[in-house]
Amino acid sequence: MRQRLDRSTGTDVAQKESHGSRIFYAVAGSAMTPLMSLATAPILAQSLGVVGRGELAAGMAPMLFAVAVGALGIPEALTYFIARQARGARRAVRRAFWILTLLGIAAAALVTLSASLLADGNAEIRQLIFVTAALTVPTFWASVPNSVLAGNHAWKQSALIDFGLSALRLLVLAVMAAANTLTPLAATIAMLGFPLLKGLVTLPYLIRYRRGSRNATAARVRLFNYGSRLWVGSLAGVVLLRLDQLLMVPFANAAQLGLYSVAVSLGEIPALLSSAVRNVVFSSDAESSHQREDQQRLQQTARLTSAASALASLGIGVSLPWAIPLFFGETFGAAVAVCWVILAGVALGSAGSVAGAGLSARGRPGLRSCGMVIGALLNTAILMVTVPTMGAMGAALATLAGSAVAGTMNIVWLRTHFGMTMRGFYGLRRHDLQLVHTTISKMTDRKK
Repeated sequence: MRQRLDRSTGTDVAQKESHGSRIFYAVAGSAMTPLMSLATAPILAQSLGVVGRGELAAGMAPMLFAVAVGALGIPEALTYFIARQARGARRAVRRAFWILTLLGIAAAALVTLSASLLADGNAEIRQLIFVTAALTVPTFWASVPNSVLAGNHAWKQSALIDFGLSALRLLVLAVMAAANTLTPLAATIAMLGFPLLKGLVTLPYLIRYRRGSRNATAARVRLFNYGSRLWVGSLAGVVLLRLDQLLMVPFANAAQLGLYSVAVSLGEIPALLSSAVRNVVFSSDAESSHQREDQQRLQQTARLTSAASALASLGIGVSLPWAIPLFFGETFGAAVAVCWVILAGVALGSAGSVAGAGLSARGRPGLRSCGMVIGALLNTAILMVTVPTMGAMGAALATLAGSAVAGTMNIVWLRTHFGMTMRGFYGLRRHDLQLVHTTISKMTDRKK
């Protein structure tokens, strides 16, 4: 393994964490916030009811959409260049901060202007959208230290921070629910406010990186050049993941959005794995030389991620008929079938999600974006036709189709431009299982 120095501590990164360890801590960190959100989901559902839960989702949707779209790929570009130790990467941290500030102001203005249209006459939703608009710029700022952590592969530190903040948010929501003070407004502030604290907690790490020694390559930092190519795919990804919740109230009603929000909170649990693995693949492959062994590692990672996502989807799907009425209430029973469809989409798209990270890390984010655009167009077409008549189920079917197509296109591009076989991304091999066993054994022995 190639040796390099940690730019903040001067220690050898290759000796600190293997690729498997990076994935483990990335999965653990990425899982903390959504798993804690899963723990809060019954609290929100039982305290707010179907309509109140829908209003909460509708109030948060414009801001989440604007943040994902309005960043123009700058956080991902910063991660990429830091991982590559590009010349000027430390200076790019400051540059990214000011760029994201301007983009955040523009996004906040658009969120505010969209309130009346997306609230569809609901005063409660309109108020929530105004509140989230005020949190838009700080959310953009928080992405900078997160990018530095990811670019330096500081997954363990990130996981510990995520766990602490997520547990604190769960505690606050539980206390408010017990005191009968949990309203859509209070829930909005808690759900969006606590993640911002991660940016403050990681500021010391960011400062150390900025002051650390530089080990630069010949590559220069061009945030907009790389970020814009990645942004097109990010925009399409946002359409796949956020457009349904953004349009549910105008196209259907708040109750349907409440059902869909519960289904998504459960159905996307397996996606935590592919999301975390995608982040590790992106930052790890960005610093590699992309030899044959790197291609084989990418395919093996995709296979293992897909298998794990499928197993998790199956386990969750079997438990839904009794779990949703028990934890969320009988009024959310219609979310069971919707969640099954979402689980199917996550399982089918996992391998392609990892493949997309491989494309971006190999300097071809435009190809990933092309596949995402194709999937997003299909998703939007189905969404427009099915949501007015089928509500939450129509949105789930649109997501299933779009995710499957987008993920498959990533694998097609890797086959076309890098010579990777498509079958290498599917199924399990004996050496895959051996790798899992070896990784678990090493981590177990290390803890003894």
